[in-house]
Amino acid sequence: MSLPPIQGWNNRQDDAAFSDPVDCAARAGKFERRVRIRNIIEYAAAVFVIILFSGMAVGAIMRDEFLIALSAILTVAGIIIVVVGLRRRASNLERRPEDACVVHLRRQYQRQYEALRDVPRWYLAPLMPGVILFYYAVTAKVAEVMGWLRAIEGAAGPAAITFGIFALVALANWIGARALKKKVDEIEALA
Repeated sequence: MSLPPIQGWNNRQDDAAFSDPVDCAARAGKFERRVRIRNIIEYAAAVFVIILFSGMAVGAIMRDEFLIALSAILTVAGIIIVVVGLRRRASNLERRPEDACVVHLRRQYQRQYEALRDVPRWYLAPLMPGVILFYYAVTAKVAEVMGWLRAIEGAAGPAAITFGIFALVALANWIGARALKKKVDEIEALA
């Protein structure tokens, strides 16, 4: 019996970690389905909001409420920007035949991590001009009758709820981004 040329070559490496290809493909497929379903729901909600706010703009124009009409138009424009951003930033990546499953899964996780992390910038920010103008227009209309103090008091609660929802959306996406970052880090630790 001969000795190995370098000591340690025959030592067992029980700490080696390998990814099961079947498990990886199942995880990638499940993740892609979740992203696809999320995006379909987002697109459907966008269509609903566009129809709703387009009708609101037409109704406001018919009543000569041009600031409210403009706020609705800005909201529709914001939704269109969000949908384009969703498609560009958060759609599933095409599988590249030359990539191993784990490489593709890591790329998917990284893409969705970046999309969720940046939600305040590309998802919420485009809606702000329309929402802010709407609250201003309604408050100004009420102020004509009741004065600015009463108008601001009346708008404060609904505005706080609206911007609170925006903050919760940002927080939920930040939490989701952190979870995805951990998955990216786990895959990178395997390399």
